[in-house]
Amino acid sequence: MDIVRKDRSKQKVIKRLIVGLVILAFASLFVVFTFVKKPGPVSVDRERLWIGEVTRGSMLRQVRGAGVLEPEDVMWVSARSSGRIERILVLPGAIVTPDTVIMELSNPELLQETQAVQLELNSQDADMLSLKVDLESQVLNLESSILQLEAELEQAGLEAAINKELFEEGLESELSMKRAELNVKQLKTRLGLENKRLEFTKRANSSRSAAEESRIEQTRARYTLLKEQVEALTVKAGFAGVLQRQTVEEGQRVTVGASLSQVADPRSLKAVVRISEHQAKDVLIGQMAKIDTRNGIMDGKVIRVDPNVEEGTVAVDVELLGTAPKGVRPDLTVEGIIEIDRIESTIYADRPVYSRPESSGSVFKFLPDSNIAERVSVKYGRTSSDTIEILEGLAPGDRIILSDTSDWDDHAQIRVR
Repeated sequence: MDIVRKDRSKQKVIKRLIVGLVILAFASLFVVFTFVKKPGPVSVDRERLWIGEVTRGSMLRQVRGAGVLEPEDVMWVSARSSGRIERILVLPGAIVTPDTVIMELSNPELLQETQAVQLELNSQDADMLSLKVDLESQVLNLESSILQLEAELEQAGLEAAINKELFEEGLESELSMKRAELNVKQLKTRLGLENKRLEFTKRANSSRSAAEESRIEQTRARYTLLKEQVEALTVKAGFAGVLQRQTVEEGQRVTVGASLSQVADPRSLKAVVRISEHQAKDVLIGQMAKIDTRNGIMDGKVIRVDPNVEEGTVAVDVELLGTAPKGVRPDLTVEGIIEIDRIESTIYADRPVYSRPESSGSVFKFLPDSNIAERVSVKYGRTSSDTIEILEGLAPGDRIILSDTSDWDDHAQIRVR
């Protein structure tokens, strides 16, 4: 018979209770160290940090963007005739005059059509000459007939007058007198009809000549157009400047109106600077700017702000003022700084990384006379290209870390070595 030992059961209960308490204690410590206790200062090398100082004073607001130089006076040379490009005589970068031949095109069909129209025009000119001779001959024949009738009428009038005198003297019969008078009357009628026929013939000949001349003018206009198209196969610059680019190659076929080359005046350049769409809202026409050409800085003035946004930026045209440095040419990459305005007597600092205008954030501020920086909340105001206005959280003279501190988001302090 087994005997239950009460002291052994009691020991097991006590042992389990102690183990549970130990586990609970370790879990509590883990929670405290993991979620309650804040990490201490993290040590960072000075070379990794960009440190700035808060200042009170006049803050110049600027926006900055990259861009290129573009000519203000540009002319595209387009094809006035269709054809195949036989030769390209001038390459981009060459200085050209209006009469400089850039390239030559070929179009055998156009040449053949031009020759056919020329022959047709020559034939029509010959036909017109023959027609004029025929029409003038008709008029001359009618005028000759009229002259003959006028002579006959004059003679008949004399005979009628003589017969009338003889009749009055009784030497001629009344019938002869009336026959002579009737002859005069008939000749007058015939003369009147011939005169009307002559006028009608002249008007008809004039209309016929005008119709034929109109047909010839149409053929001549067609020939002139074809001749101009043939001449246009020799492509000229048509503008004094520098040949910027060629958009075609030898052997390529082009149609009428196709762009062939671009000629620009290198003396009149403007800067097209692309500004972030968030900063472009403050850019206005007439604001002054600085254009860095990498070979000198030029003054400029905003003359146009593109109303459209492209890939998050807005194009701003800046007129260049003064003499351009050497080496300045179209398509040169430049940097533009546009002066927006100036804020007098404000607190500002160099822009910390990821800081945004009219927003709140945090930065690490150095404690007085210490190499330890602690995280503080900051409220920002207006911004410039490299500075930002401080509304709350910092005071003039405070030293802050401007570089990226996202690697230490879990730390409230940074110790700078």
